[in-house]
Amino acid sequence: MNQTDDRLMAVVSAYAAALETLAATVTGRTSRGPQGAVLAISGAPIAVLNAIISPSLEPSADEIMALAAEGSPWELPWSIHVRGVPGPLVAEAAARHGLTHFEREPLMIRHSDQGLPTEPVVDGLRIRAVPGDELDLYARTMAEGFEAPHEMFQVIADPSLAKIDGMTFYLAELDGVPVGTGMTATSGDLTGLFNITTLPGYRQRGFGRAVTLEMVRSGFAAGAGTAYLYASEMGEPVYRSVGFRTQEYLTVISAPS
Repeated sequence: MNQTDDRLMAVVSAYAAALETLAATVTGRTSRGPQGAVLAISGAPIAVLNAIISPSLEPSADEIMALAAEGSPWELPWSIHVRGVPGPLVAEAAARHGLTHFEREPLMIRHSDQGLPTEPVVDGLRIRAVPGDELDLYARTMAEGFEAPHEMFQVIADPSLAKIDGMTFYLAELDGVPVGTGMTATSGDLTGLFNITTLPGYRQRGFGRAVTLEMVRSGFAAGAGTAYLYASEMGEPVYRSVGFRTQEYLTVISAPS
């Protein structure tokens, strides 16, 4: 496929831009290569949040290496994100930096012409956008949802993130108790869904599905025509059940754990 025929490039570019915007807000450590690859260092001790992302179907190993040099020395876990199966030159470039673990993430899309999802109704559950002064609560809830130490997501507690145009943080509360999270990054016709979690004690009750549908509904109501997310392969069937369809895969290359 020619780059000019690549209908998903805008989606992957929006994903890269969302990570770039987050990093620019909390650390200012971002850069772009001449072919559109993005360096975004959020400062979180999580490889996926300190990344080089190439939206191109044919990523340039030279561009990736140049951006890796800009991020060096890498005092944080980091990763390289490319579409599909990495070519040998990209894999070799990653291996030079000790990045040899490959993880595949489905890119899933739901279009507005499938119909506007109705607002989810789950007894006692409230899903609301949170202001900057509640992002610490949001970050702590997200960490618990991912079953990770709170400090891993401390950068998300930065109140300035709530001021980013098009970025909204959602908290799900059951009778006032936080039980899950989500985040949207809307740009033009696209709404990206991120950070969808449910706390361990509240799973299998439809809360994650409700958060997902509420974010899709809000994005479409605001005028977006396409919602997208990157799922775990385990989560892929859940999102398929609410109308998302897998279009391609992202490969995240990181150091072995």
